[in-house]
Amino acid sequence: MFEYFSEAHELFVYRLGIARGASRRAIVTLGVLEQESQRREVGALMLDLSEEARLHAAVLEDCFAELERNVAVPPGHAAEGLDKEAHTVLRKTAEGIKDLAVLPLALEVLYEAIAMYEPLTVYAREWISGHLADQLERCLVEQLASRNRVLDLMRQVFASGETVQTRPE
Repeated sequence: MFEYFSEAHELFVYRLGIARGASRRAIVTLGVLEQESQRREVGALMLDLSEEARLHAAVLEDCFAELERNVAVPPGHAAEGLDKEAHTVLRKTAEGIKDLAVLPLALEVLYEAIAMYEPLTVYAREWISGHLADQLERCLVEQLASRNRVLDLMRQVFASGETVQTRPE
């Protein structure tokens, strides 16, 4: 891609590539979270989030096509770190409380996506095209709605004593 960014447009394209790579990694991470979930509703939500990440990856490819650029995927260190963290946390979590780990990890994946889409949307609206900005903004709005779904389910799971193992007294 670019060795050094001398134009804002180059930086935007690079960050767009990172977003695409992060979407790909999110699909993998959310798949792991789905497999590790205990409750049906948690697994179903992880599946929904994975599908959403697939759709967002496709939107990002469309953005590259609109910009007439090749799809380049630079290393997404944050996404790789979140994936590694998910594996570590899940490995260290007892079976009886997996959903208490799965939901916050999914929330971290969503926050990363929100942090990527928000500045890309602003940049696209100001400097690139309204159409491109609209596509990115739709992804952002979906991510925010998904964040709320995860938070709602997380509150339910945390309030429930079903998956929480209590310490013997």
